[in-house]
Amino acid sequence: MAIKRKLYILAIAFALFNPLTGQNSQNIEHLTLEGCISKAMESNFSILISGNNLKIIRNNVTLAPFLPTLSASSRQSANSGVQRNINEDGERVRTTTSGNSVINGANLNWRLFDGLSMFATREKQEELLRQGEFNFRAMSENLVMKISAQYYNIISMQNRIKLLDELVSISRERYDQALLKYNIGSGSGLEQMQAKIYLNSDSSSLLQATENIKNAYIELFKLMNIPLNSKYAIKDTIIPEPQLNVENLVKNAEEKNTTLLAVKAGEEIAKLDTKIAKASRYPVLDFSAGYNYNLNQSGYFPSRYNESNGLNWGFSISIPIFSGNEINRRVSNAKIQQENARLNYEQTRQELMSELQQLYNIYQYHLRMIEFEEESRQAALLNLEAARERYRIGSLSGIEFRDIQLSYLNSADRRLNAIYQAKISEITLHLMAGELF
Repeated sequence: MAIKRKLYILAIAFALFNPLTGQNSQNIEHLTLEGCISKAMESNFSILISGNNLKIIRNNVTLAPFLPTLSASSRQSANSGVQRNINEDGERVRTTTSGNSVINGANLNWRLFDGLSMFATREKQEELLRQGEFNFRAMSENLVMKISAQYYNIISMQNRIKLLDELVSISRERYDQALLKYNIGSGSGLEQMQAKIYLNSDSSSLLQATENIKNAYIELFKLMNIPLNSKYAIKDTIIPEPQLNVENLVKNAEEKNTTLLAVKAGEEIAKLDTKIAKASRYPVLDFSAGYNYNLNQSGYFPSRYNESNGLNWGFSISIPIFSGNEINRRVSNAKIQQENARLNYEQTRQELMSELQQLYNIYQYHLRMIEFEEESRQAALLNLEAARERYRIGSLSGIEFRDIQLSYLNSADRRLNAIYQAKISEITLHLMAGELF
């Protein structure tokens, strides 16, 4: 008898045991969805890496294509040598020579015209920045989606734990009644053992659900990049929004979907690459200027010292005449890439519209299922309440009572799943329509 009582106490402990840390709920801070998203946006590794990549792209947007280049150089060299000669008289003549040279210069080079390639290059830098911003936003939206899905998944799991706790309570009540009947001789030992098996099964399901929610919290904390043993918990409900309008979703998806906008930016980049390739057919005009200072010191006659300095400047023009059709090849390939970018945009748009329409149908289905399953749950609950009384007075068998009990569990579980799936579909539709921010 003591062992059986311990089993009941253990089942109660599983139900009351905090699903996150096993500590008193008063020591745990409650999380909101906004708080989870805020923490994740500040410290999630993927967001931090994507943000750093965006900084690199911003650094690459410069006026360098339009500006001149200026360089300075300096060189100093020296030499020393000994020369030995034999004159006509047979005397050896030894001569020591030395020299020193200093060359300093500054040069400026400025490309004045290159077939407008510099303008296309600047536009490409700006378009790459726009694409990078869209990619960063898409990364952020996907993180918000993951955080929201995990947040509502935990709420759904917590609701299921409450449902299983209720199931354990009913099974414990049934077992107590079966045990009482067995002890006073009005019930069979088979019924008592069967009730015990059901109680153990329900307690096991409750324990498994409790362990699952611990792992769900760990996954949420990982997305938020906070210590995995943090003392946080969620105390919230899932409330779907009023039904979304599919026409508005489609319109916003075409205008605001970040993935589609990033692909569109890629199409613009391909167009600019074609302009850059075509610019190679035009003349190139450069301006150059410089200042030089030269100093030479030598031991040789007649001059032992030479110094010069001065400015120089000029223009140069280069006109492409024939390059083995290399320019035509690059232009042709650029046009093909441009066409591929256009086709990629159309394909992405088509896939987006198809996925949105299919998801909206699923979303509507789950909204209808919420109402339907709520009616089923209420009917199953009334049936369960009646069955509890009938089982107490002995007019209902244990197997029949179990079927009614499981019918209530399944209907309530289906309702919880319909609410969760409707909420996830709703968030995903907002994501596809570019409405998460």
